[in-house]
Amino acid sequence: MSEFSWKKFQFISEVQTALIANAINVAKHDEDSTQKHDYSGTGLLIDMDNAFYAAERIPSGMTAHEAACQFYGGCKGEAWPSWALR
Repeated sequence: MSEFSWKKFQFISEVQTALIANAINVAKHDEDSTQKHDYSGTGLLIDMDNAFYAAERIPSGMTAHEAACQFYGGCKGEAWPSWALR
C-alpha cells in the first residue's frame, strides 16, 4: 500500500467538493435537463476517476490548491492541464 499524502488528500477533497457544489448549482438551474451530463452520478464518477489519476501526477512545485483549480477548470471546459492528461 502506498504512503498517505496530504497533498493528494487535499487535492481530492478540494476537487470533490467543487464538483459536488457545481453539480448542485447546475442541477438547480437546469429546468430543461440539457446539462444533466454535468451533474449526473456517472459524470461525477468519471470526473473523480480522472481526479485520482491526476492526483498521482501533480507537479512537485505546485500546491494541491493550485492543482485542484487547474483540474477543476478542465472539468468546466477550460484547457486541461498537461500534467493531468491521460
